Amino acid sequence: MPQATQFWVCEKVKDWLVEDASIGPKELQRRIKDTHKVVVSYKRVFYGKELALKQLFGDWDKSFNNLYKFKAAIEEACSGSFVIIDHYTIEEKIRFRRLFFVLKPCVDGFLRGCRPYLAANSTFLNGKFKGQLAVACAVDGHNWMYPVGLGVFDSETTENWSWFFQQLKNAIGTPPGLSICTDEVKQSW
Repeated sequence: MPQATQFWVCEKVKDWLVEDASIGPKELQRRIKDTHKVVVSYKRVFYGKELALKQLFGDWDKSFNNLYKFKAAIEEACSGSFVIIDHYTIEEKIRFRRLFFVLKPCVDGFLRGCRPYLAANSTFLNGKFKGQLAVACAVDGHNWMYPVGLGVFDSETTENWSWFFQQLKNAIGTPPGLSICTDEVKQSW
């Protein structure tokens, strides 16, 4: 169908991609045929999907570059905060590996007003780029959760958790009596 442009495909597949961004072009091609009774070429569906993902989740390169702007803004506005961006290079392009983030006031609040206890866990990220959002939380004087540090990495591996806890240690030091509870990491620090 010549009228089915990549822009038309983009609009028709957005809802499906919001539910599951990992759906492939073949499956989208099948769904378009079943739903709209239109046969669209693989290439057109592929480019329509890419356009939809960009509209839904933003441009990957721009998002990555914004991390460094975020880091600079945090460091300027809140001296002593940590924003650590770990990356690697492939074919002269910088690629995101993982992120650690903690605000200085959160560290100070933890050290001055919370029990020496941290709970660490992660949850799955959804969207075009999968991964894990890790958090280290304390308990404050009101028995409320108190966020101390956040991290983003591709999966729960010993290497990623070791990196996360090393960055956390760099941020908070080693407070006396500190206990860390997690259901994933089986290492001694």
